[in-house]
Amino acid sequence: MRSRYAAFALGRGEYLVRTLASTHPDLRLPHDELVRQLGKLRERRRFMGLRIVHAGATETDGEVLFLASVFERGQDLSFAELSRFVREDGAWRYADGRLLPVAKLPQPTAALTRDAFLALL
Repeated sequence: MRSRYAAFALGRGEYLVRTLASTHPDLRLPHDELVRQLGKLRERRRFMGLRIVHAGATETDGEVLFLASVFERGQDLSFAELSRFVREDGAWRYADGRLLPVAKLPQPTAALTRDAFLALL
């Protein structure tokens, strides 16, 4: 998750596409278009920080709950997401995620747990 967040912040669209699970719906888009779209996010958004709240995995599946601080034109777009990853070809790939804007989370967010997040969905 940390590497994907850094890739968003640095505009590394190719890496973001390469780390998607084979079943991810974004892969239906033309490859070059998807790379360009993901790479351009950094032009309008500022990625200010990432905090991992929970991580767990089996041999084939994993999940990460994190808080991401993201701003666009001074507007706070920060969110929490419970991401699901799958192991494909020996590497972890992003399958999907459920997210909530920070405004819907209990404050302070330092007290956020996986169970508390799921109860809010």
